Amino acid sequence: MLRKRGTTTIAVCFINSYANPANEIRMREILQEELPEATVSASAEILPEIFEHDRFNTAVSNAVLAPLVTGYVDRLATQLKDGGYSGDLLLLHSGGGSMTPRMVKRYPVRLAASGIAAGAIAAKHVAQQCGFENAVGLDMGGTSTDICLVSGGELRITKEWQVEYGHPIVFPSIEVMTIGAGGGSLAHIDIAGSLRNGPQSAGAAPGPACYNTGGEEPTNCDANVALNRLGTNLAGGAKSLDRALSLEAIKRVIAVPLGMEEAEAAHAVLQVANANMADAVRLISIRRGYDPRDFALIAFGGAGALHGAEVARELSIPTVVVPANPGVTSALGCLLVDIRHDLSAMFTGLASETDPAEIEARFTTLEREASSRLRHEGVSDDNAVLQREISMRYAGQWRSLSVPIGSGRGSLDTAIETFHQEHEREFAFRQDGQPVEIYQLLLSAVGKTPKPAFLPATELNAAPGSPASTREVYFGDAGWLDTPVYDRSRLPAGATFPGPAIIDQLDSTTVVPPRTTAEIDGWGNIRIHLHDLSSSKES
Repeated sequence: MLRKRGTTTIAVCFINSYANPANEIRMREILQEELPEATVSASAEILPEIFEHDRFNTAVSNAVLAPLVTGYVDRLATQLKDGGYSGDLLLLHSGGGSMTPRMVKRYPVRLAASGIAAGAIAAKHVAQQCGFENAVGLDMGGTSTDICLVSGGELRITKEWQVEYGHPIVFPSIEVMTIGAGGGSLAHIDIAGSLRNGPQSAGAAPGPACYNTGGEEPTNCDANVALNRLGTNLAGGAKSLDRALSLEAIKRVIAVPLGMEEAEAAHAVLQVANANMADAVRLISIRRGYDPRDFALIAFGGAGALHGAEVARELSIPTVVVPANPGVTSALGCLLVDIRHDLSAMFTGLASETDPAEIEARFTTLEREASSRLRHEGVSDDNAVLQREISMRYAGQWRSLSVPIGSGRGSLDTAIETFHQEHEREFAFRQDGQPVEIYQLLLSAVGKTPKPAFLPATELNAAPGSPASTREVYFGDAGWLDTPVYDRSRLPAGATFPGPAIIDQLDSTTVVPPRTTAEIDGWGNIRIHLHDLSSSKES
């Protein structure tokens, strides 16, 4: 029947294959013998874990993507070789590592949502460069904002994510929350008469009203242009914006229905967008047991620097960092990744009744497989790093938490105490008297790759020089203020100046509102310090 229908992509999932994959593997072999041209994905090889719904969906996603990704990777490799490239081809996956073409063809589903992972990796790098172990990444582009969290120098990893609702992908992925808040997000009045922002977007076509390419609805971009926060010449003059069209759209769609002036209405549009982004940050921080006042905000993407300071004030975050080139920060992240594989094995039972030697033996098996994969990808033993985690839960729960575990005597007891601490942080309670159940063993295999050499910090010079121009900019309660506009390329390292100010550069614009101070550090990052939040929790 499959041959008759011309089936070329098949996913196989047997309900108990996570425990005994023999029958499922044999089915894959039979299918490959009968349909040699077909791509067959077996769930036990893709994700040997319990819960067949999640496992089957991951296997189906892998099967669907296999022919598309395989063809793309082959064409890319050929074109690079024909163009004279003789280096290695690595592709970023959603877990924050890179894969060789050989492994990509085996696990193509790992490439899903990999683009936003690059921004998270870059946010972590910029935060550490600036001395922050805790940071929130705010990547605001044209249609959406991607938010990630760095705690203790590490990005949060999740196994509960999906590209399309109801179809989970269970491979470990950098936790990134995406909301419909971008430069092109549409402002509108809902049926109850309330102002809304997104998730609908004007997109590249027809685009915001100010683009003068057919768009008639006001966007966040239009609100920024109307308030003179964003100039009318973008990308060094390559793109001209029409402020009159922005004002007309805001007046017709927002100001008149709500009985507001154009500037007041435009400011309200941005307030709603900022509130949406702040709410998303709360979900990824406070909901996880983290206090955003202990973090810095890394604002990047084409529009992140326009909104970063206002979002930070909403959350009482004292410092905002805008990378040196915010519009291409995600691309920077692709240069910072290592080769990485994530392996797992089910291991259920009460921790008090588990022999640590048995856990050690299972991890040793996983480590042999991980080392084999890394060697096949040309990673030397000196550059291979294996990181163990154990997933545990209180007996009777179904949701588990993963914590690091070492090797040797006492490692399990230490992991149990770490589990209690993490459970209290994330869920606000711990139950030391409740039996702890082991659920799964996890192993990350990292192959360190050479990193680009970044320039050292330059000598600081505190004089910012004269602004390139000035213009009136609207700042909410402060109203219209005569604001200096600086050319980012001419600001020396160490330049410090108070807000309000606008910093223009080729790929973005940074807004420095009143009651803040901006400085350029030795790596070219812009740091905005909010005066009344300088002491964080004490303010």
